[in-house]
Amino acid sequence: MSSSVTGVIHDLERILLSPEEIHTRVQAMAARLNVELAGKVVTVVALMDGALFFVADLLRQLEIPVRMHTLSASSYQGGTATTGEVKVNWPAGVDLRGQDVLLLDDILDTGLTLSVISERILAQQPASLRTCVLLSKRRQRLRDVPLDDAGFEIDDEFVVGYGMDYMGRFRNLPCIGILNPNKPS
Repeated sequence: MSSSVTGVIHDLERILLSPEEIHTRVQAMAARLNVELAGKVVTVVALMDGALFFVADLLRQLEIPVRMHTLSASSYQGGTATTGEVKVNWPAGVDLRGQDVLLLDDILDTGLTLSVISERILAQQPASLRTCVLLSKRRQRLRDVPLDDAGFEIDDEFVVGYGMDYMGRFRNLPCIGILNPNKPS
């Protein structure tokens, strides 16, 4: 680990998931998808920026044909709790009608973001929709969201690393952790 990343890790109160744990779980998720989606051409809809590392690592291990669309959606807008409003940047020209869609996101929290995106996808009448997240928080959801796979179930804590950020920082950490209460500005 580089010294600059090591320095940033000191901003963590604790490491929740190590790089090795993440790698092993993402491999297992990809192996299951390879079996369950065998023979299909899958259209991935990936939510960015938080899911960047998860999506890249997962897709590199898929052995099925994949098309990919990325979109940005957020309900945090720079804070550590959802604002309750989901902002979505849906790319022009995306038509999912009749396609087998795999929706990928970093974390299932309140359910707001994934429910808004799922509803938009389902309105386009895909052949199927499968939703996978790296993390699922143990908490009451504001909206129910069908979830097909979650890499890890975690407590209701704000996490950073492996693509997830606090005010644009900490995405580059190879682990997932909890920030110190005296988090940097």
